[in-house]
Amino acid sequence: MELELQKERLEGYRAAAPLLLTQEETAETVVPDYCPDVARIVSVSACLRLRARTVADGKLTASGVIAVTLLYMAEDAPGLRALDYTIPFEQTAALPALCTDACIEGSVCAAEAKLLNPRKLFTRVNLEWRVTPYCPVTINACGEIEGQGDYAIQTLCEKHDVSLIRAVGARDFVFSDELTLPGGRDAVGELLRTRVRLRLTEAKSLGTKVVLKGVACLSLLYSSAEGKLAAYAEELPFSQILDGAEESDDAVNAALSLSDCEIHVGDEGRTVSVKLFMSAFLALRHQANVLCVTDLYSTAYDLDAQFETLELPGEPTLTTVNQSVREQIDTGTEVQSVLSADVCFCGAALRRTADGAEIHAAATVSVLYLDESGVPLGAERRVEVTATADAPTGASARVEEVCAGDVTANVNAGGIELRFPAEFTLLSAEDTTCRCLTALSAEQAEQNDAASLVLRALREGESLWDLAKQYRTTAEEIIAANELPDGLLPEAGRMLLIPRAR
Repeated sequence: MELELQKERLEGYRAAAPLLLTQEETAETVVPDYCPDVARIVSVSACLRLRARTVADGKLTASGVIAVTLLYMAEDAPGLRALDYTIPFEQTAALPALCTDACIEGSVCAAEAKLLNPRKLFTRVNLEWRVTPYCPVTINACGEIEGQGDYAIQTLCEKHDVSLIRAVGARDFVFSDELTLPGGRDAVGELLRTRVRLRLTEAKSLGTKVVLKGVACLSLLYSSAEGKLAAYAEELPFSQILDGAEESDDAVNAALSLSDCEIHVGDEGRTVSVKLFMSAFLALRHQANVLCVTDLYSTAYDLDAQFETLELPGEPTLTTVNQSVREQIDTGTEVQSVLSADVCFCGAALRRTADGAEIHAAATVSVLYLDESGVPLGAERRVEVTATADAPTGASARVEEVCAGDVTANVNAGGIELRFPAEFTLLSAEDTTCRCLTALSAEQAEQNDAASLVLRALREGESLWDLAKQYRTTAEEIIAANELPDGLLPEAGRMLLIPRAR
């Protein structure tokens, strides 16, 4: 007779292993007529504007533009000049089977430009992408059996904590702010270069909403009305409330991307208005308990049971690793002052070692400075940053994020020394497997003439459950027959009286 099982059904998503992709975009750009001829390129910088993301037919397609700023010296015009232009891009990634959504995060690894002639530029930009696919998952766990007592069924159960992503999706929002230059700073005459870096500081669910808090790190390079070069940086904190799902206390994982920005200088050059168009990819994670029947028998019936192995996702853990970095950039000339210094990371990976793990990442450090004659120059260097980490054995682990703190630039006899902290965020998760009952039938057991009482020694590693199952009795009856203290397992070798079902 087929018996009815009481099953708990959990539905959600789980993150597959991230896909790491690289991409190179090149373009030839004609200098607009309103700009003077380019005599010398000083520096080039680029940042991503991710404007569209679609998942269809088993692949992810992302598109947008690379916003490039070229700083140069003109042939017939004094002072540092700037040229802004964009390069369109599109990236596709094949997703694992059954994946229905994916988060894509991109960064610029390197950007370079060279003159083809005074009116035409060739630009090359290297991009790095991390795509995290999300696949639907269903967990059916049996924790009880209908009419268990009627069939004298004894069950052995295991309880597991499960971390399941309940909902995923992107939310767009806009952040606006205005900053005022301090009184000791020169007013902005012409804005030459702007950079925006987003950093998420908190993500949490609040009822049916998701609250995001973060910082937009804005850095400006400009010339004053008198033609003096100056730099200014400020952190703009933001807080945004987004629609989540049904009311819950889910944990929230979020990834921010910038789709566009508008930056304008106000009257008299003392204020700068900022408008950022952002997208947040959200994964709402729910914690649940699962009860599984892992073994069973009956003292009166013959059972035919079927089991399967369930894969249960564990809760991810985030840890941070900090590493101080010091690098020397040789300029070959005496440096008057440093206008700006910047660091960007790519290629971060975790490698297992005999003693634990090591983090490796490539960092591109770039500086803009004035030489002894006040001429603006740029320099760039690519360095390898390493750090040791404690990665739990038996768990999957990866570098989730890497960022640089404030960069300190000091002028010395050989050039410029840069110091900055590198912060690596590691994500580790340990999944578990569990044997679980999936189907059960019972037939009346035949009578036998075996002895009703057995004297038997407890073997090493054997439990009362093992004895009770073998002789079709219960652990409670063994405990009562031998007057054992509750919850205390007898030592191996002890002789036990086992009342046996007949």
